[in-house]
Amino acid sequence: MCDQEFRTLRFDPRYPFQNQTKACYDNYCDFYKCTRLLGDVDDCKIFKRYFETICPNFWISQWDEQRAKGAFPGPI
Repeated sequence: MCDQEFRTLRFDPRYPFQNQTKACYDNYCDFYKCTRLLGDVDDCKIFKRYFETICPNFWISQWDEQRAKGAFPGPI
């Protein structure tokens, strides 16, 4: 079968609606804010798990390119 473990993310009460666009963007920003302030710690990884699960890969790669150029429009 499959050796990989799959787990669903817990419910986030900040985003009770089906449209998860804002949750995607906020968790992406929160992850990079957290790593900037605390470094690479386990507490920040929950944000990464959230945005990698609910964000389209195209958005993530586009945002990564914008961050690398210093042109990302979010609060990081």
